Amino acid sequence: MRERILSVATSLFVERGYDGVAMREISDACGITKAALYYHFTGKAELLSEIFTAYLDEISVVISAGVAGGGTAEAQLRRVVRGMFDAPVERRAILRLAMHDVGSLETEQRATFGQVYRQKFIGPLQQIVADGVASGEFVPKDPELVVWILLGMVYPFFAPSGGTHATAESTTVDDLLDIFCHGLAGTDA
Repeated sequence: MRERILSVATSLFVERGYDGVAMREISDACGITKAALYYHFTGKAELLSEIFTAYLDEISVVISAGVAGGGTAEAQLRRVVRGMFDAPVERRAILRLAMHDVGSLETEQRATFGQVYRQKFIGPLQQIVADGVASGEFVPKDPELVVWILLGMVYPFFAPSGGTHATAESTTVDDLLDIFCHGLAGTDA
């Protein structure tokens, strides 16, 4: 039942945002009483925190697989981003939800999320970039800035009901990565 509650709450939060969903709606959608819901979770903030934690665990696996494939830093980044896009848009939308609603967590939960977010997501991405800079593959740029730019590029594709390119076809992901890694300038520029 706990997994069902997390699944339903994730769908509702992604669709309507954290503030747009009441515990009663989650219990109704799960077909349980509100008391049964509170038996499993102390409140919405705990639900949100567990959703974020589970998503970071998923992303950590994607990043580890991307790095384990070896090769250049660019090849690793490409595998990581493709791995992120292999998830259904509803799962990818959890990152957007986290960025928008992390402030709804209790102070301790927010601090824990921030630490795990840096450890499992931001830090490993920065390490790929730092390795690329150290090897001379990438120009010397601050890995933190580079990762934030990358995330800014992928973020629009993490909307649950995004625009034309929300499905992020393989060619769209390739185009995004080509622009990120090589820019828009022609070879003669």
